[in-house]
Amino acid sequence: IPTVAFDSAAPSSTTAPLIAIVGSNTPNNTTSNTPHANREGDFAIWPSGWGARQAIASNFAPVIAARGATLVLGALYSQLALHEPVRQLVSASGISGGALAGSSGSWFGAAAVVTQLGSAFAGGASFVDTTYCQSGPGSGGDLNPCVPRVSVNRWVLDVLVVVCVVQLGALAGAVAKWFQKPGGLAADPTTIAGVAVVMGHPEVERLFAALPGDASHQELKAALRGRRFRLGAFVTEAGVEKYGIMPVPEEELPKKKKGGPWVSVGERLAGVRERLALFESWQHSRLFVDMLFAALLLALLGLALAALASVDNPQSVFFAAELSAGGPGGTAMKILFALLGVAVSAYWGRLFQDTQTFTPYFPLREGEARPAPTILLNRHTSPLCALLPLARNGHVAAASVAFTGLVAEFLIICLSGLPYRPGQLRSEFVFCGAASAGILCLMLAQLALVMLWRRRLPHLPRRPDSIAAVMTYVAGTAMVRDFCGLESLTTRQRNKAIRDMGKVYAYGWRREAGEDGRAIVRWVVDEVPGQ
Repeated sequence: IPTVAFDSAAPSSTTAPLIAIVGSNTPNNTTSNTPHANREGDFAIWPSGWGARQAIASNFAPVIAARGATLVLGALYSQLALHEPVRQLVSASGISGGALAGSSGSWFGAAAVVTQLGSAFAGGASFVDTTYCQSGPGSGGDLNPCVPRVSVNRWVLDVLVVVCVVQLGALAGAVAKWFQKPGGLAADPTTIAGVAVVMGHPEVERLFAALPGDASHQELKAALRGRRFRLGAFVTEAGVEKYGIMPVPEEELPKKKKGGPWVSVGERLAGVRERLALFESWQHSRLFVDMLFAALLLALLGLALAALASVDNPQSVFFAAELSAGGPGGTAMKILFALLGVAVSAYWGRLFQDTQTFTPYFPLREGEARPAPTILLNRHTSPLCALLPLARNGHVAAASVAFTGLVAEFLIICLSGLPYRPGQLRSEFVFCGAASAGILCLMLAQLALVMLWRRRLPHLPRRPDSIAAVMTYVAGTAMVRDFCGLESLTTRQRNKAIRDMGKVYAYGWRREAGEDGRAIVRWVVDEVPGQ
């Protein structure tokens, strides 16, 4: 393919602009003397006169910026969602039992979804236009008849403007919520110890300790239905005054549900998910969804390999002969592939949260676990922040999942550049295909390891990913009694006080006497006596 140079001496009336807006009223130059490549007898698949830096700036800069913003905003929304139950606990009306069990909703989730979708649309915001000088492909099948220039899709920009406006409103609400976070309280919903320090109310202890040892999450919600809880001062059975979770008296229960429409919607969606669940065991449900996710990864891997195998004829894979880079078809393909990458990244974020939740129970199962890597290990909302703490505490599996979560962000960028379209460089196409295939292979291998890792988990009847679920594992334990008085400390002071106790902790089953005198079996996290 001959090299095409920009003719600086050409008159401005016949030289195409280097940046144009598709859908604007700016007329395009369609005269015959518009500069273009002379490729007689050549099927021009790849443009010339265009470098890698220009390709990155025109095809990938918007989606890179959007994913960077998504990482920051997503971590903020996740952090606020984690502390939302604590914020409701300190309110006068308290929190419902269903919300304490993790079935409530909030506008944080909706804002995060809008952010993710907006980052996918950013993949179609700009493109390299090589067909502006004529209405369709040139004679001889030339897919790049014009000198490359950067163009933008106005309708995509309009979508991104709407997303930005929504995010500004969400950020204003997030800032207000952030300053409503309770301070001076060690009620950390992301750690086992953070939940244990606010336990101790006699009625709450009996309620959660009386739950059958193998009760499911649905049975936990049923046991808490109609109840509300809040943080307040009470006296323990030992006669010690403490500040922690206590039930809201019946005379103070609100006649109508409080918490806003998002809470009601979240509880309804949680009920729908439970009714649609194919398996009663959460482990089997996770395995089934993981298999579906693996099928999606395999399909994307096959598509990436097919693109690489057809690098000299890419339009046969992506039907680029009927698509233009800035047309509806070409833009839709970029956005579609970016959406697929967003779906992969979002599901990997769920795996990342799961591994953080379950990781402490591996050393606890051994029977002599130190507090730092177990009951004091908190969940992070961003893989970037979690990578070093997980590695420092020896949690290799969770750290590797966090690393792959960071790599998944690059998958979105590479997938958005995978569909062939006129104006794309050959090196750009090959890099996107090879990088996508490599990342997908890494994720498939990591997913297989996660599935094997999960099989080694100790028996967990309920996922310990909500405050109520963790309360069922720590209610009535010696650990709760030891932590009395720590609720008024800051998180750092509390962690130091627990480490200074010099005790070790374990997770397992034990036999206790129930309220009716019968022996019951419970799964608990407690200190090891005599250690």
